[in-house]
Amino acid sequence: MSPLQNLVLKSLLDLLVALAWAWWDRLGALHDERRAAVEQKRPVLRLETRRVLRLPPRRFEGFPVVVVAVLVSEPGMEHRVRRALGGRATLRFASTWAELQQVVAYMAPSAIVADPAADWRGDPEQHLALFSDEWRLPVVLYTTLTPQITGVLLRLGAHRISHVIFHRLDDAPRRFVDAIDWGRGGPPLLAA
Repeated sequence: MSPLQNLVLKSLLDLLVALAWAWWDRLGALHDERRAAVEQKRPVLRLETRRVLRLPPRRFEGFPVVVVAVLVSEPGMEHRVRRALGGRATLRFASTWAELQQVVAYMAPSAIVADPAADWRGDPEQHLALFSDEWRLPVVLYTTLTPQITGVLLRLGAHRISHVIFHRLDDAPRRFVDAIDWGRGGPPLLAA
């Protein structure tokens, strides 16, 4: 091969690499834009919408049963909470902040597991501040890590909320068990 042919081949190869690099960057940007659009348009899922009646605290063999009120935004999150706490506590799911407040008022839960992104229209910061500051209930935030959530988490740092569990990052069942205040005896064992 002559030096001129060699130079032309190298130039074409450089051009091909540059085009592939630009195409790959553009493809990544389009993927990020689509993901952001889907996250913004994601509807709020309505999980259990039935009303909860006021009941006296439940007891099993003389010991009070632990009740945990839950508000999550995705079915996968609901599944993780059920898997982690279902055999240890009575779970009461809500689909809006108003419904969660009603569950808390009627059931007197031992803890609340809530996702601030579950219902943006319901003012999550106000409700979480009410639960943790005024009602002195332990609140565990269970959410997906997004840029919108980081600002909310920073503002909620002043409201006695000490546990944050991120969906798909650190939501192993043991994290939920460790985050709930089980009283003197520790967490109950899972039912066989």
